[in-house]
Amino acid sequence: MKEGKPVWKIEVMTTGAAQPALSQAIEGDCDALMAFEMTPGGPWQIQGLTMDQPDEAAMRAKLAEAAKALGLPAPEAVIERLPDVDWLARNRRSFPPIRAGRYFVYGSHYEGTVPPGALGIRLDASLAFGSGEHATTRGCLLAIDRLARRGRRGARHVLDLGCGSGILSLAVAKAWPIQVLAADIDRDSVRLARENARDNGVSPRRMHVRWSDGLKRLGRRRCDLVLANILAKPLRRLSCDLARRVGCGGTLVLSGLLAAQAGDVIAAYRCQGLKLARRTIIDGWATLEFRRG
Repeated sequence: MKEGKPVWKIEVMTTGAAQPALSQAIEGDCDALMAFEMTPGGPWQIQGLTMDQPDEAAMRAKLAEAAKALGLPAPEAVIERLPDVDWLARNRRSFPPIRAGRYFVYGSHYEGTVPPGALGIRLDASLAFGSGEHATTRGCLLAIDRLARRGRRGARHVLDLGCGSGILSLAVAKAWPIQVLAADIDRDSVRLARENARDNGVSPRRMHVRWSDGLKRLGRRRCDLVLANILAKPLRRLSCDLARRVGCGGTLVLSGLLAAQAGDVIAAYRCQGLKLARRTIIDGWATLEFRRG
């Protein structure tokens, strides 16, 4: 969102319970998405920014459908064009660095230092998902940190499906001296993940980023760790293929789903012979860890 280009803002007021579902409903239509609790225990404000003029009718329909699934009336949405300002840069400056276990995620605007003992990840998510701010990304970072702290042996082959900005692959590369295969269906994400790897001093030999529609172009190697932070529906659809990628004694970390959707996803992967080892809920979003064997 550079200066001189039009930017639209979408603003929705809702409850804390409904915020995750309404945020998810419009996340795909926004280049940046934020959610704020206005007062402790009070209403939440969702703000989205996009460079493309939104289809207002379609966006309101998505919000109405998400609210209906929760038994709520359609929320009011204010959609307006903003003055020509570098909103993405302003958005980045408004967020402080994020801690998730040992990981310290910070943007290019951060002028401080990485705390002693922390694993620093420098990135700007830009048009790709994954800046560490979202609960699903934090849940995955915490899962990776737990695995690294336990020193899980044999984590030689790692797959990050739907890598977005590459933040999870970078987290793995910072924790283990191993190679990570990162893949995404969005070519902008592939480009940005490569840039973020370079900015973090991670070579292509350590973090190989590839375009792929699902798992079709990723070979058949079984992995010691598989990461997939996408959405509940594709996670269920890919349950057979993803489960096949988890080697004996391996771990599968899934996120991108609401807590209410976790039951269906867990059932799908149990049917593939995986055992649920941990379920983490952050701000209404779930991160699931499975083991094989």
